[in-house]
Amino acid sequence: MPSDPHILHVFSSAGLYGAEHAVLGLIPALEHLGIRSTLACIDNPHLDQQPLYTRARELGIVAERIPCKGRLDASTTLAIRTLLERTPGTISHVHGYKGAFYALRARRNHPESPIVATLHGWTTNSGALWLYRLLELWMLRRIQRVCIVASPMQQPLLSAGIPAERIRLVENGIDTSRFRTSDGDMAREALNIPEDAFVFGSVMRLSVEKDPIGLLRAFAGVAQDSPRARLVLAGDGPQREEIERLTRELKVTDRVRLLGARQDVENIYPLFDCFVLPSLTEGLPLALLEAMACECPIIASRVGQVPAVLEDLPASFVRAGDTSGLVEAMRKSMHSRSRLAALRQRVEARYSVTRMARDYAAVYRELGASNVTQAA
Repeated sequence: MPSDPHILHVFSSAGLYGAEHAVLGLIPALEHLGIRSTLACIDNPHLDQQPLYTRARELGIVAERIPCKGRLDASTTLAIRTLLERTPGTISHVHGYKGAFYALRARRNHPESPIVATLHGWTTNSGALWLYRLLELWMLRRIQRVCIVASPMQQPLLSAGIPAERIRLVENGIDTSRFRTSDGDMAREALNIPEDAFVFGSVMRLSVEKDPIGLLRAFAGVAQDSPRARLVLAGDGPQREEIERLTRELKVTDRVRLLGARQDVENIYPLFDCFVLPSLTEGLPLALLEAMACECPIIASRVGQVPAVLEDLPASFVRAGDTSGLVEAMRKSMHSRSRLAALRQRVEARYSVTRMARDYAAVYRELGASNVTQAA
């Protein structure tokens, strides 16, 4: 019986967001299953620091910085090829179009080395991003397994000519021992939030596809006739300055807390009376699973895998981008401050990081076995 393959995760990151945290959770979980991994962090030339690499090292994950000075950097290809040659039989697991591009180039001298790709979600709110999506779809036709985190992502792959037998649904998972309900009074005090306030909250990248602007406008509508209402946003991103300006224009600055990027979000969720996911597009957001594990009541856009995760559970749905519908749902949610144990039970049953790791392990072992068969 062949031994488990070594996995080279290839990631070009713009910061620490959902996909990055999914990979940082996956690698230690794979280790518990006997599967060794190395995280190849392609340098982002637009960042002064490389937060994914730094965080991986802090967590004790084996990580390598891969130089990259811009598009078509031959040194990037060479560095990944060197890592492949260091451990024969390595499977490359790519996350994003840049990782796929360089992994495919590095594999030219090692055609026996299979590649797995995970699509964490597509952002297509600019012409350049549409072009990158088309490029990624073209590259995925040359990759042995394509893993998606949400069922609606399958049809675009099929339409792009990727065979169904290469596609696998592998939903995200989280560490349920880290995220759990607890007393949030101390956190409220630290944030100068009254004990009797009703706290709406979200953890997100502050970018267009997550629609923090829509959430802020909806909260302002709720705040007009609900003096107890407060909004807490954890996360950072390109819309941070716009959000700060809008809180002043809407005259809700004293009722909104912008926490920035946090590494201790497990301490933030328990102070939410209601978690709001206003995204315009999604795959399967970790923040949703984390809030569920903390038993937070949920209001969510009906996008990506979100409806499947919350099927038959007590949650409120709104159409993506429907600010008036979001206002109505938020107002209704203020009638109760109860925690919902059924939400945590769903996460424990279906969305643990251990289950995610097992699903990926099955993909790796399938590819490893097929390579052994072909070699024989």
